Amino acid sequence: MNTSTRCRKPHTRSRAGCLTCRKRRVRCDGGQPICAKCTKSRRDCEYGSDLPLRDRRAEWLPGEHQPWTVDTQVALNPGSPMSNSMDPFDCLGIEMAYKSRQLLHYFRYAKGCTDMLSNTPGKDPFSLLSIHPDALRDTLLVAGLHYAWTVGDIHTYQSTLLFHKVATIRILNKWLHNINQPGLMTFVRHVSILCFVEGCHGNVAAAETHLKGLVNAVDLLSPSDGNFPNSLSVGEELANRYLIFTHYSFQGFKARIASSAALQKIFTQENVAEFSDFLSLVYDWREQRIGNLEKRLGAMRMMPFFFAVLPPDAKFYDIDASAMVECLKSLTATILFTSDDNTVYDPSWEWIEGSESRLLYETIKAHFASLSEPQEDDSLETLRLSTSWSSMCVATGLYLHSALGIWYAGESLEPRMFRRFLSILMRDVDRNLHHIRSPSVSDLWFWKTFLGAYSIAKLQSCALQKDVGEFARCFDRLIGTWSRVCGVDKWEDAQARLVNITWPLGQSQDLAEKVWKKATQ
Repeated sequence: MNTSTRCRKPHTRSRAGCLTCRKRRVRCDGGQPICAKCTKSRRDCEYGSDLPLRDRRAEWLPGEHQPWTVDTQVALNPGSPMSNSMDPFDCLGIEMAYKSRQLLHYFRYAKGCTDMLSNTPGKDPFSLLSIHPDALRDTLLVAGLHYAWTVGDIHTYQSTLLFHKVATIRILNKWLHNINQPGLMTFVRHVSILCFVEGCHGNVAAAETHLKGLVNAVDLLSPSDGNFPNSLSVGEELANRYLIFTHYSFQGFKARIASSAALQKIFTQENVAEFSDFLSLVYDWREQRIGNLEKRLGAMRMMPFFFAVLPPDAKFYDIDASAMVECLKSLTATILFTSDDNTVYDPSWEWIEGSESRLLYETIKAHFASLSEPQEDDSLETLRLSTSWSSMCVATGLYLHSALGIWYAGESLEPRMFRRFLSILMRDVDRNLHHIRSPSVSDLWFWKTFLGAYSIAKLQSCALQKDVGEFARCFDRLIGTWSRVCGVDKWEDAQARLVNITWPLGQSQDLAEKVWKKATQ
């Protein structure tokens, strides 16, 4: 049987067929827009790209494409807000270079106590600073100072600190061209920070200039001439607190210089020291644990929060001044001890012991305590010395200046500042006259009132202090009221009440006794 082999008719490959026929592996006639096969089978006819194979092979493979670029004609305007960083994680209040971010990161995780800054569990207190441009700039200024004092290095962030300081000064100068525009509180905050930073960098002259400007700004915001108001707004209270704290920090710094021969050598007649020399000495003292500078660094770390913007519904409450009083007692005891010791220390022993640094730390800590209402379970034994923050800080300053004599080296306080401090103190003791009958705070009330009268008598002979007669009469009247209510007639008994808080018994008591007799007769 003969068999014949069937030969398949050769077919040419269709290169122009539709994609549908190719998938079905059938011959396509290539008719467009719909081929005959797809028309007959009622299928969707699709054609691929007409790009030749050699052109398709010449295309860029994935990963080889050039990054997309915007045509220069349609590029964003540099002044447009869309030209800023589009990083979804960049939510800071100002644009910052890498060095600034690095400095902020250091300050964010620096050693310090910030647990009292927020009463909300899990809430990061730094979030309040990072979103506000002015607060963030102030934070960077303090952060640069904190790094230099902690590490002893002035070069790493020197340019960063200078950049933000110049930017802050430009903001202040812009506001000074029109002082009637909004932003006075921002001006007060910036000047306070600059005063502190310049002083701690060894430029006492610049710090003193900033302090004078701060007095003028606070006078604009909260005038102290005439009748000082019985109640202040949140902004006015904050402005007074900023002035009180800045003045306290500046005078404490000057007193530390006056007590150290080593510091006096590096400060020129213009009250300016080379920062490298000053920082080297401060770092050596820190390594030797002189002056409890760790507490001062802790206070420095809380400063940006002290000057942060408060919510409009913020309220201020009385504080417990026990910790501040204990620091004053230690400082008083140290001064009385060194007065009987002929040994020469550098710096003086009262600064070596560190009570002043602890007092600075407790002062800032008490400010944050005044922003929250005391807990209901706090007993009278816990809140033993209830007082307002401002009046306690004013009384502390008057005590350091008039009673202990470690501020101003016996010189007079600036007249306008002295009047403001007396106004704050008089308003507080007059408003809390009922504290006379309270066993827990009667002595503290008398101590503050007596310091008001004593500081006036101490500076009475100075020609710079005028127009304080109304304050003297008011304090005398209040002291007389306390004497009658508490049944204290003799100076010795009144002195014992002062010692219950703190009072330098080792010094001459002639002036103090004279003030007492004048008020009670």
